Amino acid sequence: MDRDSGILVGLDLGTTKITVAVAEISEDAPGEAQIIGVGQAVSRGMRKGRIVNLEQATGSVSDAVAEAEATLGGIRIDRAVVAYSCPEAGCYHVKGAIELGKKPRQIIPEDVKNVIQTAFNSVKKPSASAVLHLIPTKYAIDDMPGIDDPINMTGTKLEVEVTVLTVPVSLTQNVVNCVRRAGVKVAGLVIKPLAEALGTLSPDERELGAVLISIGGGTTSFTVYSEGRLAYTYEMAVGGDHISNDIACVMKIPFALAENLKKELNVAPENKSTGTTTLDVHGEKHEIDLAEAVEVADSRLAELFENTIVPGVEALEKAGMSLEIVTNGGVMLSPGLKELAESYLKTDVRIGTPVLGGEMPEGRNDCRYCAAAGLIAYQTEKLRNRFAYIEPSMKLFTDVEVVDPFKRPRKRGSFVERVKGTISNLGKELF
Repeated sequence: MDRDSGILVGLDLGTTKITVAVAEISEDAPGEAQIIGVGQAVSRGMRKGRIVNLEQATGSVSDAVAEAEATLGGIRIDRAVVAYSCPEAGCYHVKGAIELGKKPRQIIPEDVKNVIQTAFNSVKKPSASAVLHLIPTKYAIDDMPGIDDPINMTGTKLEVEVTVLTVPVSLTQNVVNCVRRAGVKVAGLVIKPLAEALGTLSPDERELGAVLISIGGGTTSFTVYSEGRLAYTYEMAVGGDHISNDIACVMKIPFALAENLKKELNVAPENKSTGTTTLDVHGEKHEIDLAEAVEVADSRLAELFENTIVPGVEALEKAGMSLEIVTNGGVMLSPGLKELAESYLKTDVRIGTPVLGGEMPEGRNDCRYCAAAGLIAYQTEKLRNRFAYIEPSMKLFTDVEVVDPFKRPRKRGSFVERVKGTISNLGKELF
């Protein structure tokens, strides 16, 4: 894959697995892309969404990339936009405004850049953090709100409201180091809850309003969309691994066996697992009371829903926001988890699948692969709208490749007839 290959790559760093999604940009519609390959590998060196062993994590990234390359007919992956978890991330809202002159005039892209810059200048963040994303959510012209795209409209004043996502510099640099050591250049960084949402929620859901609850192996995130824009996101370092660890400790079995047992337990309020099962523990038979194992899982899930998820949904309802509730993440594949979530939330819950799932291989198109699909969606949305997602602090991270994401695609001749165009990987949008 070279700079003009017309290929987009998303690399999802997860606690339990690393996923690589590869897509080809349409030559006729540069803002569209089709997934042509998906690779994955078991995560090593990751815990609670964080890298805890750089060498092991690097090896997992290399394995996932190699598997993806094996499906691409000789195309080599050498750069990717990377999604990663960051429970320490901050989510804020800031505003910016600029005067356009005494007489009304047409708004140009430079004006949009400038008004977003004024909002960015007002961001207050911890000294060890960086602004990873600036996401314009609302524009107003001459005090008239509700403008989606102000370019070419006329006025004397332009205002913007921006959602700001900040991340610790050191944690993010370790992500860059890991991917770079695997031989892949980092062409952009995306906080994982954003990738999850883009890969799960349909445009209609984002427009009408939706809450995405993603329960993964090491983290759980809570992301809110309203009127088509990101309103809020939060991630905490509690996930399915905690349930498995609780089962392992209480039932006195190895973690791997507890993980497999967790996946078989039915936690539906009206259909909980009962009876016993026998496990082979270091060569000895170990009888497990399934009702007791369900009770252990229930305790951790109750803590997660009662302390975090339910209060979050209730706060949105009190604010007058009626939102669809969508879930994803590997934990949601556990028997009865959907019914349990509905009992806590007292409403219907949809288990989301990747928005590009029809293009993904069977077995790699369920709710565990939404973030990988979201990374492709993120890049194509930036191609369609250069102001959709702005990454103003990429220069703070070393070994991050910065390329122009707005070059017009051009024909390159036959390169396996699949690799056409000239769009490079999306790095950042710097003012």
